This record gives sequence, structure tokens and C-alpha cells, in this order.
Amino acid sequence: MRHPLVVDLGFDLGTTVTKLTALAEDGSKLVDLSVATTWHELADGRAERDPQVVVDAVEDLVARAATTIGAGNGAGRPVTIRSIGFTSMAEAGVLVDADGRAHSPVIAWFDPRGAEQARALPADLAHDFPARTGLPVSHVASLFKLAWLRDQGLSLAGLQWLSLPEFVIDRLGGRRVAELSLMGRTGFYDIHADGLYRPALDHLGVGEDFVPELVGAGTPAGRVRADHPVVAVRGAVLTVAGHDHAVAAAAANSAATASAMDSFGTAEAFLVASAHVPDPERVRTLSAHGVSVYPHVVRGTTGLLAGMRTGLVLKRVLRLLGADDEEGRARVDRESLAFRGDRSGDVGVTGFSMSDHDVTVHLRGDSPTPGRVWRAALDHSTAHAADLLSHLGTAGVPIERLVLAGGWSRMPSVLDARRALAPTVEVAAIQQPGPRGAALYGRWAATQGDPISSDLRPPAAYFTSVAETVSVDHAPPLAKEATS
Repeated sequence: MRHPLVVDLGFDLGTTVTKLTALAEDGSKLVDLSVATTWHELADGRAERDPQVVVDAVEDLVARAATTIGAGNGAGRPVTIRSIGFTSMAEAGVLVDADGRAHSPVIAWFDPRGAEQARALPADLAHDFPARTGLPVSHVASLFKLAWLRDQGLSLAGLQWLSLPEFVIDRLGGRRVAELSLMGRTGFYDIHADGLYRPALDHLGVGEDFVPELVGAGTPAGRVRADHPVVAVRGAVLTVAGHDHAVAAAAANSAATASAMDSFGTAEAFLVASAHVPDPERVRTLSAHGVSVYPHVVRGTTGLLAGMRTGLVLKRVLRLLGADDEEGRARVDRESLAFRGDRSGDVGVTGFSMSDHDVTVHLRGDSPTPGRVWRAALDHSTAHAADLLSHLGTAGVPIERLVLAGGWSRMPSVLDARRALAPTVEVAAIQQPGPRGAALYGRWAATQGDPISSDLRPPAAYFTSVAETVSVDHAPPLAKEATS
């Protein structure tokens, strides 16, 4: 029998699309698959989904990947899926009991539930929270959505919090873990103590067992159960790659000092790696300016993250312009380039801050064209981004190189607008750094974990040989997934 084809799978459980990338041992891509991430949209901007739907999407993609790879790799050569790595949006997760039953829906990170609980946080905790957790007091952190669920009558006794990757791994037969970069977005992690932030747990009325074992990105988290219906995946090593923006940064080789990753999907995140954790007062100041601090997925580093709702805003602007299909996007993309450098102020667009709920377009001139409106949206988002990034310098983290990734980075008008943010602006050559990075973390967990190091995360150098960037002038053309 011929030697088996060894495959590493990577999943990106995204806000808009759930993606899978399969890599061969030599790093070549075997297949990309995806399925739309479906949300049940409620009133007032709320959105949630059934946890089982998340698992079903993963199981469907695993089965499709195994079938597709098997059919394309030649008769008689078996397929062995060695590992599965998962990255995802950060703040969304599931409450589960000891038997793995879900007791809550998956609430979207942008869902405003929890805003009232954040406003009602006791003054002493509200003062301490940003400095210790690196997060602002807002509805985005998981703590406040969980407080909302508690206030709605859900008993948290005997339950554990699992992020989406951790929940899926639990269902696949792995062990329960709490990966640091995802935990660093919940409000339960103290970035200075490298452990749980007990005041947040006390406020929620839970103990330390509310969170599973803390682990770094790429730590093996068990194996796929032996009775899994897809034979090729049985025994595959499971791992949490971590927060999607951080994983994309690592995979795109933008986790080095003075480099920043612009991960541009539904949310736009600027992530910079730091060799140190800023002191608590500096962290508090950064948080007040919309910059959060949390564990990176790369060994020995801390991430400084400036987040915006840019993709969400741009999707709504495209819908307003009647340009939310491929042809419409391409049209406003071309037309907007004619307005480069136009600062007439005829159009105003707001809603980019992570704390915003609404998107507002102000038209002050005489019937602005779709191209002008689109350019204005990009320019306003760039100005907001420049303000965020200016605060990173106060933490001793200059940005000399910016690497863009994500569907929006394939639009020439977006690239043109983002030139203003750094001396060197590049585009990740790979179109799906999230799932590719997750697959590389799976490979790391299965083959290259270093038991000598106390930090099992891969070093940044691990990704250097597999990442490539290009200048904005040589970026690939507009892709169909531009709004994913």
C-alpha cells in the first residue's frame, strides 16, 4: 500500500464565514472549503446562534475535506488527518455542564447585550478592570454578556465557559482547555499575574473552576474520538490556535517587532506584538483609547490590539449604495479612486468604534455619488485607525510595517486608503491566513511541541518560511469574498 497522505486541517470559526484549509506535509494547500456562518438576528442589533450549528458546520467541512482530498490524491493512497487546529472570533462562546450539554446560545461579539451590566459595574472594579485585564469596560467582553445571562435567570452553578474552538474540541473528543489569547478577551484573565482575574469571577458569582486549564496556543488538547464517523480524522491531534486576528498575524509573518497586522474582516483589528507587558497604568490609558492588551499566540509576546467595526460598517454602506454584490463592489471600488485626496467633507460616516451600536452616513452636499460616499467611508475609517495606532507608540511599540489580510484587503480602494497608516504597507499573499495559521498550529501541536520550554506556543520564526507578503502595488485583484 502506498504511504498515506498526511494532512493538517485548520478552521477559522469566523463571524461571517466558517472556513477550512487543508495542508499537506510540505505546506502546500490541498483544499479550501467554507460555509456561511448563520446567525439568528433579533431586535436591536442582537444576534445569536445554536451551539450545535457550530459543531454541525465543522463536522460537515471535515467530511467534505476528507472526501475531496481522497478523491484528488490518487487511487490506493489513504488519507490521514494528523491534526486539527481552530481559530475563531474571541468573545463568543458557550456555557456547558459537566456532561458537555450547552446551556446558552452563542452570542455574537458585536451583540449589545451586556452594555447595561458594564455600566452597572461597581466603581472600584470598573477602575481596576482595564488595568488588570487589558480590556475596556464594555459589552464586548464575555464577562458582561455572561452577567446579562445571569441576570436573565440562568444559574451559572456547575457550568464552565468554553470559547467556540474549545467547545468544538470538547465535542470532538478532546480535553477541555482555556487558550490564553481567547481567555484574554473575556475579562477573566489578569495579564500582569498570568492567571485568572478573581474579582471578575467574584462579580459573576463563580469560582476558578468556571474556566478550564489555561494553556498557550498550539498546546495539544487531546485527540478526535475513536468512533468519529470520518475514519481519516480519528486520532487527529486537536489544538486551539487562538484568537483569529493573532493567528492571522502569525501566519502572515507580521508578528515581529515594529510590524503590525491589519486583519480586515467583519471587524478590523490592528495587532502588534510586544516583548513586554506595559505597566498597569499604561494599560489603563491604552484601554481608554481603545487599545487592548492580551496574550499573543506567539511565544514570549504580548499582543496590543486596536479594534474597529470597519467591515461591519462598510457592509452596511455597500448595502445602502445598492452595491453589496460582486459587481456592485467592483463598481464603487473603481469610482472611488477618482476621489483620492478629496477632503471636501460632503460625506460623513460614523460607527467605527467597537463601542458604537449604530452606523450613520451624513450627506451634506448635493447628491454625492456612490463612489464619493464609498471613498468617504474609507477615509473616515482610516482616520479612526490612525488615531488608534498613534497610542501604540506610547507603549514603546512603533509601527514601521503594516501587513493587510482578509477579504477587504483585495479591494484597491481599501489598499489605497490604508497607505497612510505606515511607511511600508504590504498585503499577505495568502488569502486565508486564519485557517492556514490554524492548520500550522495543529501541525505544531502534533509534531513540534517543545517540552523543555515552559511556554509551548510556537516562536514567530516558526512561520517565517511559510509566509509571504507583497507590496500594495502587486496585490491580487478584487476577490469574491471581499466582504467576508
